[in-house]
Amino acid sequence: MIRNKRAALELSVGTIVVIVIALMFLILGTVLVRKVMCGAVDLTGDINSNVQSEINRLFGSSGGEVQCVGSGAEPVKMVPGKENVVYCTIRAPVSQRYTIDVVDYDGFDGVTRELIQRWIRTDTWTGTVAPGDEDPKKVVRLSVPDNAPEGALYLQLEAKNANNEVISTQDLDFEISRVGFFRSAIC
Repeated sequence: MIRNKRAALELSVGTIVVIVIALMFLILGTVLVRKVMCGAVDLTGDINSNVQSEINRLFGSSGGEVQCVGSGAEPVKMVPGKENVVYCTIRAPVSQRYTIDVVDYDGFDGVTRELIQRWIRTDTWTGTVAPGDEDPKKVVRLSVPDNAPEGALYLQLEAKNANNEVISTQDLDFEISRVGFFRSAIC
């Protein structure tokens, strides 16, 4: 009878040791995953500088006064279920007021004009830009829902100066595509 109790005690201690080791590995794994994910989230802080460098690259190739992301050769990806922003940079020769409007839009591969009209949250941006102010401006916001069809999206923006003269027309191409399951679940 004493042997049975001692065996039961040894089994209990062994079980406790296994549980403690399992919990330790679980905590260490959680810390590791959190550290990796936090590092990835910190990388998103570089988005503004990447947008700025992309716009500067576009300025270098075209030399215009207004440039927007999406006017390059490759369409820019928009993710369903998130607020998507179209950035533009203005290189003002003198300090003046600018207005940028969405004048046309269309979709392809299942993305219809009616859908795009519902997604657009802001279609006009107005602001004063001084020489040397090359911060990207958030000119258009699109709220693409989770159930949005994947496909292409086209926006045409028109930029006007303080005299209401059209100084630029931008044809922008975007692609609505979903992110992977793992990325959407973690991030």
